[in-house]
Amino acid sequence: MPPALPIDSAGDDGDFMRDESQTAVTEARRCEQRAFECAAQAIAGRDSAGAGDPASFGIEIGNLESWARETGALIPCDEVDRLPLVSNHTSEHEVFYRQHDDRAIKRTWPGVYGQIPIPLNGVLDRRNATPSEYLMRMALHIEVFASDIRLEGVSISDKPSMIIGQPAGQPSVVISQLWYEKSGTATNEIIHDFLVGEGFRPVPSSYFGWFRPEDRVVIVDAKPDNFIQTPKSLIPIDLQMAQFSPEQFELAGLRSDATSPVIFIPR
Repeated sequence: MPPALPIDSAGDDGDFMRDESQTAVTEARRCEQRAFECAAQAIAGRDSAGAGDPASFGIEIGNLESWARETGALIPCDEVDRLPLVSNHTSEHEVFYRQHDDRAIKRTWPGVYGQIPIPLNGVLDRRNATPSEYLMRMALHIEVFASDIRLEGVSISDKPSMIIGQPAGQPSVVISQLWYEKSGTATNEIIHDFLVGEGFRPVPSSYFGWFRPEDRVVIVDAKPDNFIQTPKSLIPIDLQMAQFSPEQFELAGLRSDATSPVIFIPR
């Protein structure tokens, strides 16, 4: 039987530092990060109408399928469907278990590519991501938390799109993450201490939002469902992340020179 929940291996860096293979492990993660970044750049499209624009979204979906076919990254749908289904109740992914390498296989719902943080009228908000934004979010997850996330490829099924009015057969991005046993409860207080230790500060009146002044990385949806307490550490999974420009940072009401005390604000 697979473990109860799929998670990545972020948080094991302390062990990597004591391991002779630390350099190789880091380079492997960097390779995965670059794979996500290169795919995002290829898919974004030069004729895009702009991030978040409906026209841009449609262009990127077409580019995603073309990229998968041209690079050999297209995965037959039944290769995923024949795996044991673990969860189909999340808003972003169907989750399967692949036994031979002990990994969670996560497939985005047709027509939907998760969400990302955005600035909106002086607050930190979020919206549906384009395919390239989803891929960059995964690259950032690796960069910030050393997460073991891999880009497996793209799958196309005849399932209806999750977006009303869109045709069936939308491409889905398929990623994978390591499995780990859950050993405790990831509480808001534990999450708070973990993120503060990583240099983040909570964003009041946001959807579990956090920001890091030094590099303008922002997070939303940082709630207990997206963290796993393992015997070794707290592991962040599926956090909705982005790196804001200075202008976006200001539009979200955030400040790079923030010196306010870190206070836990439950929601």
